Amino acid sequence: MDDIIQRLVEFDRQCVEKVEAAKQKKRDAQSHMTEKKSSIYDEYIKSQQTQIEKHKQELLDKNRQEEKLQEEAFYASMNKMEQLYTQNKDKWVEEIVNRCIK
Repeated sequence: MDDIIQRLVEFDRQCVEKVEAAKQKKRDAQSHMTEKKSSIYDEYIKSQQTQIEKHKQELLDKNRQEEKLQEEAFYASMNKMEQLYTQNKDKWVEEIVNRCIK
């Protein structure tokens, strides 16, 4: 009888050890998953920040090009108006004076 009790106690001790080992394995797995989740999240955020910076730089470059084109168009238009004024100022002044006199 003592032998049976002793074997039951030993069997119970082994079961407790297995349960504790399983619990530890579960805690380790959860810890690993948490670390992996954090790592994946950090990699994703870093990747997105890189993409954002790349897109931002592309937009800045595009804006600089557009600014340059608009500035060139402005100066071309301004030069054209100055040439037109230089060519016609005497004629326009005369026309204004003539219309005022009549």
